[in-house]
Amino acid sequence: MKNKIAIASAFIAASSFSTAEIVVNDFLSFEGFVDMSYSQTDMEVENNSGNRDESENSFAIDQVEISWLFDFDPVTAQIDLQYEDLPGDTTAVEQAFVTYHFDNGGAITAGRYASMLGFEAFEPTGLYQYSFAYDIHSLGTSFFGPDTSDLTILPGYAQGVKYTYETDTTFFGISLQDEAFDDDNDRLGGDGDSSYAFEIAGSIAMDNGLAFFLGGVFEEADLGDTYVINAYTTFETGAWLFAGELNYGESESGAFAFGSPDEEVFTALLMANFAYSDQASVTGRLTYINDENSTSGADQEFTALKYTIAHGYAFTDNLFLVNELSYVDGEIDAGGNARDYESLLFATELIFSF
Repeated sequence: MKNKIAIASAFIAASSFSTAEIVVNDFLSFEGFVDMSYSQTDMEVENNSGNRDESENSFAIDQVEISWLFDFDPVTAQIDLQYEDLPGDTTAVEQAFVTYHFDNGGAITAGRYASMLGFEAFEPTGLYQYSFAYDIHSLGTSFFGPDTSDLTILPGYAQGVKYTYETDTTFFGISLQDEAFDDDNDRLGGDGDSSYAFEIAGSIAMDNGLAFFLGGVFEEADLGDTYVINAYTTFETGAWLFAGELNYGESESGAFAFGSPDEEVFTALLMANFAYSDQASVTGRLTYINDENSTSGADQEFTALKYTIAHGYAFTDNLFLVNELSYVDGEIDAGGNARDYESLLFATELIFSF
């Protein structure tokens, strides 16, 4: 289960942030959120030919999501309808799955569902700050090329079947799915651009506040194989929550950000969250990214550090404000041609949940 071992975090305790279900009847309920933000990003690139500066301001409804929850014990189902502020103003069915629950804590799920890997939640209602850890808020194509602002190697959503088993302190899951990454290999077998993937994950929570998670995913595709290993640990004590995560992956199919047929990525994060009142908390996070790839036939390496500080304040159980300041310092070396990259992000985000 995504972020399973951190659901009782100090952040949630401090913010009193709620996504309680609105019950329609005994079989149907729904919940959701509206996420809006203002952000300013300033970027500077240095290379042999000089400096280039870019700046961008944005005010937008970033995401709107409604989750329909069905309960016909022992069968449950969920459908998530989402609008997201992406090119083309994307509206989509984010998740749609049905689950059969066994009496012993096991369950079988079929449909489209989220990956079990990764410390950070997929939705803003589960984050400790505005930006994702491996989002380096690059602007345009002046530094990296298209679609490389988010350098996460963790999978997102896929269609498949999974088995999970959980108790109060342990979790185990295994999934067979059509793909693991959005790399245009999304058919389970057959000729041409087909793929399949396995995902496995497990966690254990100790009595002293320590919890450990280990998982991985392997995708075999016509364009090449990809695998990722994900591990993280959390420690909760009083009003503090500490977290550390390591990710390592290799891809032959262009599944990662640079789209290289030979890409090796290592990422990591350290995070601390302190709830200093019943309504407020402050978060500090350090992110490291190293990406070695062969793009356009040339070997290149990108390395970056991202520093983030964020403050969260809950006005009510359903209205939450996040302010964030992030700085990214990176360098890309392509065949001896080094370019330095700096980016500064300020964002304020308001989330209404229901």
